Formats: sequence, structure tokens, C-alpha cells
Amino acid sequence: AGTTRKRVEENMEFKELVAAFAAKNGIADMDAEGGSAALTADGIRVELIDDAMAHRIFVCAEIGHPPPDANGCFGEMMLQANFLLYDTEGATLCQNPATMAYAIVLPLQLGHIDAEILTKKISCVVNQVERWRTVIAGIRKAEETRSDIRDDSHHDMIASGHIHV
Repeated sequence: AGTTRKRVEENMEFKELVAAFAAKNGIADMDAEGGSAALTADGIRVELIDDAMAHRIFVCAEIGHPPPDANGCFGEMMLQANFLLYDTEGATLCQNPATMAYAIVLPLQLGHIDAEILTKKISCVVNQVERWRTVIAGIRKAEETRSDIRDDSHHDMIASGHIHV
């Protein structure tokens, strides 16, 4: 059985892998036409993109946009997480040039994965997106708190008649 499974994996193409993944996970309407397929897991859109020339697929999911003031620190955190794939489990944190949103992209070699492995890898990407979205939410919360403090300081200055330098 192990030898048969290995041969099937080595010969599995993108459409076959997507069909096997959909069947394993009870997804009835997953279409792999045009070299891509998409699904939603835990409210996160995940795209599977066929790179037939390199015999691999990409598992992609957007994280979103951090607040404009946080781009520098967020980018720094992403670069640190990418170092030796320290905190990405093999995926790359990047910025989509078309949307400017941050994303996680995980390349997988066809022939080395089956529906079960793909399911685990998609779950890993979804978990990474959830973690990074939590980071963004924390940055937004910190920015709002700083803004509220600045607003309160300004009101105190006006109310007391003192100028703070």
C-alpha cells in the first residue's frame, strides 16, 4: 500500500490533487480550472495556484493591511519571522504587489504531497494568518490607545490653560 501511495503522489497533478483534497474534506464545488482553486477555511480565503512549469503549487492567503504607521515595525517582524523560516513553518511572509496586502505563501512540490498533507499545510497557513491578524489587531489597538492618550492630553492642555512642551 505504501508503494502504491508513493507512485500516486509522484504522478498526481494539480487538478487531481485539488479533487482529492476536496473529496477528503467534503467540499463539493471546488474547481481547479484555469490553474487555480480557492476555498475558505475559518473565514480565511485560501488560494491554491498551480505553477506547472516548476511542478509545484502555492498555498496563498492574505493577512491584510496593518495600520499605515505600523508598516515599518510590521515589516521588521515579518522579516525576522522569515529568517531561516523561524516562525513560518516553511511559508514566506510577503506583500502582494497587486493589492499591497501582506500575505503568506507556501510553495509545495507536486509529487511529494497528497490530499492529507495538503490539508495539513492549508491548516498551517490558516493558523499563521490568524496569528498575524492578531498581531495586526494588537498594533491597531496600541495605535488607538496612543491616539486616545494624545487626544486626552490635548484636552487637558486646553482645560488647564497650560501649554505642555
